[in-house]
Amino acid sequence: MTAPNAYALCLRWLTRRARCETDLRRRLQQRGCADDDIEQALQRCRELGYINDPRFAVERATQLMRQGRAVGPRLLMELKKEGLPETLAAEAVQHCHEHYDQLELLTDLVERRYAKLDFTALEDRDKRRIINYLQRRGFPLAMILDHLKEKERQID
Repeated sequence: MTAPNAYALCLRWLTRRARCETDLRRRLQQRGCADDDIEQALQRCRELGYINDPRFAVERATQLMRQGRAVGPRLLMELKKEGLPETLAAEAVQHCHEHYDQLELLTDLVERRYAKLDFTALEDRDKRRIINYLQRRGFPLAMILDHLKEKERQID
């Protein structure tokens, strides 16, 4: 059985979504590509500007924050899970925190996810579920509690 074409695989994966070099390398190794082919394919992609880890880190961090999927420590964890080095991931997180307000992101997420929910009529169990959901996204507990109290006051 012949080894797959590493460059063709890179192009296929990169047309679906941006990826970091580490992720591409891991995927190519899993597919059984030769180390030399992997290096040549990644070098070619770097030369053509198809992979650029600093740009990818900022774009992915921005995407995760704007979708409300990750902020703060959770964002850093998600970027490292994507295969980015910690320093690059930390720089991207810092960049996003300078450009996006966490409270605004929290407000948007709560409005989207719980638009029809009456916050004054919630039982403690339901409040805990909402708080846990938002904490898993990386929002600080104090910010969540303040925002939910504000939501309760707005309805009154």
